[in-house]
Parts: sequence; C-alpha cells; structure tokens
Amino acid sequence: MKKIFLILSLIFTLTLTQSCFESGAGIIEIVSPEEAESIIESQAAQLVDVRSKEQFAAGHLAGAINIPVDSDNLDEVIAALDHKEPVLVYCNGGRQSAQCAKILEDNGFVKIFDLDGGLSKWTASGREIVLQTKE
Repeated sequence: MKKIFLILSLIFTLTLTQSCFESGAGIIEIVSPEEAESIIESQAAQLVDVRSKEQFAAGHLAGAINIPVDSDNLDEVIAALDHKEPVLVYCNGGRQSAQCAKILEDNGFVKIFDLDGGLSKWTASGREIVLQTKE
C-alpha cells in the first residue's frame, strides 16, 4: 500500500511540475547590446521598437518593426505577432521596453528579450542604427 501511495505521489508531483513549465508563462531576460546583437544576427527573435513613430523614423535597429507602446491598437498589433517565437524589445533607455515586455509576458509570449539601456546604450557601444526609408 505504501508503494502505491508513493508511486501515485510521484506521478502527481511530476504531472504538476510539468504543467507548471508548460503553462506558457513568459520569461523576460534583460540583454546587453552585445547579446542583443547576437540575437539579431542569428534572427532568433522578432525585433520590436516600442518608441513613437517619430523616434523610430529618426533611427532604429535594422529589421525592427515599430509598435509604439502607447498606441491605441497595441493589443491588436501584439496579437499579430507569433507568441511562440522570442521577441526582442527596445526603446530609448529601457523604461518603455520594460513596460512592453510585461505586456508581452501577460499576453502569453514565451520568451522576451529586453535591451538593457535601450537604443542609447546600443549607440553608446558603437553600434549602428538605420534611418527609416521613405515609401
């Protein structure tokens, strides 16, 4: 009887542990410009600039899409992203991207990278940005 109880307890514990890991809870990881550059080069994440359209046009990371964190349709735009693919978010200094990272986590994104120090730290480290091309 003790063996059966022990086996059932073990099965219950393993099931509970596995379901916790599969709950879809997001993980936010603060990354340095060096780490972000590696992520971008390997195309291992969706790249999202959460600054205003004007700030984005003044310069952004190559390949980034602009999703201002204060936009009225933020939920719709976030819903269009792939929730299972990692996302790298950035802003000017880190405050807005931290806010967006939390929103992404709350919306079920699995892996979120947040650029430490934002675009300011990126450019201070000698890395380049691109200007928005006119359409």
